[in-house]
Formats: sequence, structure tokens, C-alpha cells
Amino acid sequence: MSLVDSIFSSIPGPLISQFGINATYVKTSQNQTYNPTTGTVLGATTEIAVKIVIADLKPEEKSDAQHSMIKIIISASSLGSYYPRVSDSIKYAQDGRTRVAEIVSINNYRGDDPIMHTVIARLS
Repeated sequence: MSLVDSIFSSIPGPLISQFGINATYVKTSQNQTYNPTTGTVLGATTEIAVKIVIADLKPEEKSDAQHSMIKIIISASSLGSYYPRVSDSIKYAQDGRTRVAEIVSINNYRGDDPIMHTVIARLS
């Protein structure tokens, strides 16, 4: 067990659970296919209820093309042993409507095991 695991592993979960908002993490299956004729994606998804924290992007994380990008922090314990992938998305409520954030970049904070995941996502 690394020092990160023994000192910090118990911190993100309770904080995100207490201060985060309800969301749905949408895991895509590895065997999805795209039909170019119909423009649809075929394959299964799995939805997991999670708590998330939406944070501001740092200046070095921004570019002109990222005006609709957000940073989302997820406790690793809410996803179990699963690591986020760029084919996944996160749904959450904002101003009376459901927003969908498509993951474009992932950063895992870990020692021997993941502690939390931070993703940059594009709002659709």
C-alpha cells in the first residue's frame, strides 16, 4: 500500500458524496458500432448513479474551442474498479433540464488504487 492510499484514499468519497450533485454515469460497452447510414450507435450502455462535483477549468486546460467544456470530479469508489473512458458520458440536471457531458479527457489520481477521477467533458 502506498502512502497516498493510506493517507488520502478515504477523503474524496465522503466529500463528493456530501457536497456533490446527483448524476448518472453512462458506461458504454466495448462492442458498440456506428452505422454511418442511419447515424446511430448500436450497443449496450450501463448507467450508474453517482455524485459528482463540477469544477472550473484551469487556464492551462482551456482553449478557444473549449467554451462548452467542464471539469467533473468523481470518487473512484462510486465506479468500483472501472476507469472512465472517452466513450462514456455523464448526465446531470441543471436549470430544469438534463445535461449530457461527453468525456474527452481523463486524469486518475491514485496510489496503488484509484482515489478519484477528474474528467474534462464537452456539454452536448
